[in-house]
Amino acid sequence: MKIDPKGKRIKERRADPRRITLRNYRIEIKLVGEPIYQFRVTDVSSNGAGILIKEGSEFLSQIKVGQIVDADFISPDGTDPTGNYRAVIKHITKPNKGINEGHFLVGLSILEKIDYFEA
Repeated sequence: MKIDPKGKRIKERRADPRRITLRNYRIEIKLVGEPIYQFRVTDVSSNGAGILIKEGSEFLSQIKVGQIVDADFISPDGTDPTGNYRAVIKHITKPNKGINEGHFLVGLSILEKIDYFEA
């Protein structure tokens, strides 16, 4: 159970435990007709990830909760998830003031692995 800055307990709503000690873990998201966007992954599990997006980013104006995106997870140490996945945007949250001030946290839930080389 987490504790918020005011000392209150926060109930964890995630279904799976997340790895938060990530080093150079990235995600690339390609939207139709747009450049490839690359973001730092803040936490990851086998079923989803959280990414930080700078406030004012053009990307934020192009996404919405419930939208399905193709995401390429780039793990420098090869741990899962790595590779291409279809994911749904679960939330777009402005964090409380602190270390991530000036950014939004976007939660992704992985739907399926994409194999671009299917015959």
